[in-house]
Amino acid sequence: MAESRFKAYGVYWQKTVDPASLHLDCIRMGGKWINKTTGEEAGGGLVHHYKEFSKIVWPWVVQHRWFNLILENYVSHRTIVLIGPASSGKTFTSALLVLVDYFAHPDCTTAIFCSTTKERLQDRVWADVTKLFKAARKDRPWLPGNIIEGRLRIVTDSRKDSPDGRDFRNGCVGVPCKRGESFVGIADFAGIKNKRVRLLGDELSLLPKAFCDAISNLDKNPDFKCIGLGNPKDTTDALGVLGEPAAHLGGWDGGIDQQFGTKTWAIRRDEGVAIQLPGDDSPNLDGKLGIDLIDQAAINRDVSFYGKDSLHYTMFNLGRMPKGQGSRRVLTRQLCLKYNAMDDPLWRDSNLKWIAFLDAAYRGVGGDRCVLGFLCFGHEIGTQKFSLPDSAIAHSMANNIGKHQVIALKEMMVVPIDPSLDEPAEYQIAKYVKQQCEDRNIPPEDFFYDAGMRTSLVSAFSKTWNSPGETIDCGGMPTDEPVSDGIQTTCREFYSKFISQLWFSVRMTVEAGQVRGFTDDVIMEFSAREWMKVGNNKTEVEPKEKVKEKTGRSPDLADAVAIGFYGARQRGFRIARLKTDQPSKRNGPDWRDKLRKQAQEIWNTGQLEHAPA
Repeated sequence: MAESRFKAYGVYWQKTVDPASLHLDCIRMGGKWINKTTGEEAGGGLVHHYKEFSKIVWPWVVQHRWFNLILENYVSHRTIVLIGPASSGKTFTSALLVLVDYFAHPDCTTAIFCSTTKERLQDRVWADVTKLFKAARKDRPWLPGNIIEGRLRIVTDSRKDSPDGRDFRNGCVGVPCKRGESFVGIADFAGIKNKRVRLLGDELSLLPKAFCDAISNLDKNPDFKCIGLGNPKDTTDALGVLGEPAAHLGGWDGGIDQQFGTKTWAIRRDEGVAIQLPGDDSPNLDGKLGIDLIDQAAINRDVSFYGKDSLHYTMFNLGRMPKGQGSRRVLTRQLCLKYNAMDDPLWRDSNLKWIAFLDAAYRGVGGDRCVLGFLCFGHEIGTQKFSLPDSAIAHSMANNIGKHQVIALKEMMVVPIDPSLDEPAEYQIAKYVKQQCEDRNIPPEDFFYDAGMRTSLVSAFSKTWNSPGETIDCGGMPTDEPVSDGIQTTCREFYSKFISQLWFSVRMTVEAGQVRGFTDDVIMEFSAREWMKVGNNKTEVEPKEKVKEKTGRSPDLADAVAIGFYGARQRGFRIARLKTDQPSKRNGPDWRDKLRKQAQEIWNTGQLEHAPA
């Protein structure tokens, strides 16, 4: 009698088994496992079984070296970021891997496929999903899933006429993240719970950083995997944020090797990896593979039209993050790492001055948060080590450790405002701030906030706390304070607005090595805001509305911190690299006093020239 079984991968199988089913069973078992009967190791590993299943079901798919690299990292990491040019196979390969993942675990997997608009979703990643799904089901109808074209869904549950309705949790779904120009994200799916959740985000460079918040929510599921991809454009969009090199690599400003060749690096998220697929290292350049990947002819066409120094060439041909983005950022993560701004303070004594600060927002305008924070400043014990390169500046700072004050960010919180209450938002804010400050023994004269045109908020604080606190106007004009030791002019002459002065004061404090306690969220907001030159060659940070467009959120944390730093300076904190606020004393008259008086008299008379009498 002929043997009805055969042995493969350390296990006996029925001869009637479909080889594709065999490999799905091996994937379901984790790729490798211990045979309970023999005690031997079984299985060929997840990479092997993914590859073999794909060869059987989609024999026309070429498994080139980029395909293999993406697969190897997909099975071994929780977050995978693919950064590359157009036609690098990012979308197709990712769709295939997630679909195989679903085929192996159809009764406990939710696979979410995202892109920008519904049209782009149907043109790109969802088109690849349905193409692969239909091709697989054509020869193997036993594979799980029932496609619902109009709803961009593939569902495991086949009970169309069930009185309880279909269970849509298990399956695949296409989700557009934008309606027109508005970012809507994946809010309807952010709270989904399942044993296994897979998220594929396509065209992340066209989505704001807010998309990453949804990833954090879904990451609470026990078996979660995210794969994000796009053409590199900006370090502050969703692709740039998700693919940022880990802290020990120095972030985007740390100098990721941009020389020739495919690259991988650890990202900030735990168990995460980024893969850079540069067009000039395309598998198509290894020889004619007959695959739809970027090749030398396509690269040459773009070079002749755009040039090698163009953003288009960097994004869509090289697939590398454009250089020099940090040069127009008010603050960067690399600066904070170099000057230990994220470290905890090492206080010399308990003689600390505490400051409370608020960036007020209410009535739900623009989605801004009402942020309250606390900081303190004092002197360190003088043992702080700076991770700076050897230089005169570093040597000077090392010699001054402990001599200058240090400012430490301690707490930040969002003030809760209940719109259902009859009490006005201003009074809710005032009561909450008063209570938090009293709990920390901070008097109203050490509480700073941006009042602007909000007279009602000032009135609320006056009535609630018997004091209006210390108000400033972020939209006002810069002060007459000096910019820095290296820039011999006043802030009024150098900056266009007071808010620009506030933000750059934070940067100068960081560069002086006098900041501690900064968090990732605060640094992210500071690094998202660019600066520019405006009329009279003055420096100005970009409008808040533009920051919202890029990141999906107002920089409320950074605004609040900037206000807090200003408050600290009003209460005695001094930035080491800035000149003293008080003019130096002279023993006698200055020879320039007569000239100044004479010049003032000329200006007062409105004359353009002065002729000697």
